[in-house]
Amino acid sequence: MGQHAKFWAVDFHVHTPGSSDAKPENYGTAADIVAAALAAGLDAIAITDHNTSAWCDQVAAAAAGTELVVLPGVEISTTEGHLLAIFEEGTSSAVINDLLVVLGIKSADHGKLDVAASYGIMDTARHVEDAGGIAIPAHIEKPKGLLKLGVGAHLKKTLLAEHLSALEVVHLDTRTTVDDKLKDERAVAYVRGSDTWDPVGSTHALSGIGARRTWVKASRPDLVGIRHALADPDLRISLEPVAAEASHPVIERVELTGGFLGGQAIELCADLNCLLGGTGAGKSLVLETIRYAFDQQIDKRAFPAIWKEVHSRLQAALGDTGVVRVQFAADGQRYVVERVFAADGSAGPTVLQQTADDWVVVDADPTALVTLAAFSQGEVLEYSREPVGRMSLIDAGIDLAAIEADLARTRRDLKANAESLLDGRRRVEELEVLAAKQVELEEQVRQLAALFDTDVVKQQEAWQAERTALRTLSDQVAGLAPPAIVVPEAKRPTPVESNDDLFLKVEAQVDALQQAADKAVADLKAAMDKGTAELVAIKGEWSTRFEAFKQQLDAKLEAINPGSSLISLRGRLESLQAKLVEARAAKDELDKVARPALEEVTGARETLIARLQDLRRQRRDLRRQRVLTLNEKTAGFVKLDVPNTGNWTAFRDDLNILKVGSRVREDVLDAIARTIHPIRFARHMLDGTFNELVNTDAGIDATSLARLYANIEERDLRVQLLDLQLIDRPDVLTVKFKKPDGGSYVPIESLAHGQKCTAILVILLADGTTPVLVDQPEDALHAPWIEEYLVDRLRSLRGSRQYIFATRSPGIVVSGDAEQIVTMKATAGKGEVEACGSLERHDLNRLALHHLEGGPVPFKRRTRKLLVSTED
Repeated sequence: MGQHAKFWAVDFHVHTPGSSDAKPENYGTAADIVAAALAAGLDAIAITDHNTSAWCDQVAAAAAGTELVVLPGVEISTTEGHLLAIFEEGTSSAVINDLLVVLGIKSADHGKLDVAASYGIMDTARHVEDAGGIAIPAHIEKPKGLLKLGVGAHLKKTLLAEHLSALEVVHLDTRTTVDDKLKDERAVAYVRGSDTWDPVGSTHALSGIGARRTWVKASRPDLVGIRHALADPDLRISLEPVAAEASHPVIERVELTGGFLGGQAIELCADLNCLLGGTGAGKSLVLETIRYAFDQQIDKRAFPAIWKEVHSRLQAALGDTGVVRVQFAADGQRYVVERVFAADGSAGPTVLQQTADDWVVVDADPTALVTLAAFSQGEVLEYSREPVGRMSLIDAGIDLAAIEADLARTRRDLKANAESLLDGRRRVEELEVLAAKQVELEEQVRQLAALFDTDVVKQQEAWQAERTALRTLSDQVAGLAPPAIVVPEAKRPTPVESNDDLFLKVEAQVDALQQAADKAVADLKAAMDKGTAELVAIKGEWSTRFEAFKQQLDAKLEAINPGSSLISLRGRLESLQAKLVEARAAKDELDKVARPALEEVTGARETLIARLQDLRRQRRDLRRQRVLTLNEKTAGFVKLDVPNTGNWTAFRDDLNILKVGSRVREDVLDAIARTIHPIRFARHMLDGTFNELVNTDAGIDATSLARLYANIEERDLRVQLLDLQLIDRPDVLTVKFKKPDGGSYVPIESLAHGQKCTAILVILLADGTTPVLVDQPEDALHAPWIEEYLVDRLRSLRGSRQYIFATRSPGIVVSGDAEQIVTMKATAGKGEVEACGSLERHDLNRLALHHLEGGPVPFKRRTRKLLVSTED
């Protein structure tokens, strides 16, 4: 398997004692040169002595067995200045010597500084190219450099010469000078070489090797890789140091066991990865298995049809034994997440972290370590259709975890508050009914009590008060429940063996605490049960005494007036006194307990609602700040906004529950959902102040509101009414897209299929650091727009995040300049990796041509017929 493209440190201009102006004592042997290059951190050097290749073979021989690539070459003195000629490693010095002779430098003059070729820079460069090398004008701003040519027109013509692969600069600001002369007529590649110049000694010396260098992105820093890099300098050439390790999260390797791709391992790079292959080769499956391993599949609730299709594909490809293993790097650590396929989703991911040379299972959520920006073929289109769903494109770039957690807590608190509120309202209503009878009962008792002795009335009244007090107390005690006491578990992080004894003590202490807590709870429960039983017994004894009191009282009344109705009237008085005691107790509880408690819980609800609304505002503010950032980065392509009015469809759906049986028209319900906030609606309906909601201009009339209120009361829908206050009118993301053929921005809802998907992909690729996984975006995009929008974003944001595309698009692979290409094929019902590596390698180039263009014959045919349109 081939190596993906990465940056290598190259010194394009290395002298040896072969140059007449270089002293042997300042260099040493060929082995010394190789050792110095490796010590300087160089991956490749070009041996470019003045008019000679004398040392090329021996330096190459000294580098054999090392990682250093030695490119033979020569610094040619032309009639117009110095020119570096660099050849592929392994090229014999004889080839270079022959070239020098062709250029007019005789063998006897090789190595002499005062001898020049018979040609100027352009013609010499052509001869170099014909001989198989690349030509680079040396130190162009210095004496004997290209910029010293006197005639401006000739200088520009030379700078534009196609045979010049790059320009060597000493000072970085020289690039601006050249760019000003060329005025975008050519994208020039700039390189730097050390000239092995030691400024301290003001001489050529080995100490100067690598002092100036170029970072070249290729699968290997040989001439094949360098040629490819120089053809796309914006992405593949850097004159500034490049970090060896990516700072963003990177998926490094995917391994699959069992199923369609069983036994396959796919290496990925930190930049652009493209999976190529025919239909059914498994390229889309690779993306889906990565998402499955990280437990970040398609949202089943948002996109059920797409989820079902992908899940079915995974099940068919992985079976019951398939295992996905993904190695990735994040925050300076290396991890592996692996997951066995289970159709019911019961097998969760397992995360291992690298420690020294071992992998240790850790308690970690892969989503918390790496959040994927992943899109299947259908998801991009669905995001383009759903204003609420597409908000996830915004949320992916902001941290809403704290706000969402606080929102969840507030919703739970409001749920609990609703129960207390409704219980409190019911209790107040019950007590109000009882308390309302107090005046009437007092008059009835007064009239009936006039027939009896005052002491009799008072005694009986006292007994009734005691009965009420005992019953209330007994009910309260019976309603008590012991608290649950759960001692926290002794969770241990990655263990340190030497501390095992301490953690055994911790576990023992935690167990002892839990046992003590369990015993305390059991003792308290036993005490409560005993207290309840004792109170029941006391109530029974009290009832016996009350019956005895009534019998004695009735006997006295019979003795005073035998055969009279006093006993019956006494029973009537007892009943009225009992009700009066209840009414007075109800009035007392209503004034001192129930109403204050209801006011407290109502106030608490308003506080919670205020917090809920404030959290939602905070979330919207963060989203709007993110939108401002994205609008700056997508200027000229897309405009985004988060309007104040969110989506009201969830509110409208829940109004259907309240409307059943009310005969309220659908258009009125639509108007309520559209113009009234759920919190305000529920508040006024609960209080019966629904007339405050009337809005005739919007189509909301008092009669319809009254019907809804009556329906809520009649069907006891207060729980559902309070649930309305938890409904969010979720933020929506509006998207406008600027089509290339017009100057105005068009709402995404008015766009064609491909235009919608283009807009979404522009947003997706605007910025971020998380890995991007997209399955065949070309299926949704108009082909020219892949170059116009998608490739432009891929190139401008390169190095900031990892991209993994399953694609058939030449634009993404070639124009986007993929660092890692993985070609796949399917044979005999099994998928396999065909090859992987960078496009400059012949085998990858040939396979890419096959998969992207159908092979050389159709590609040549199209090129021949369409070439006329590319010519000026």
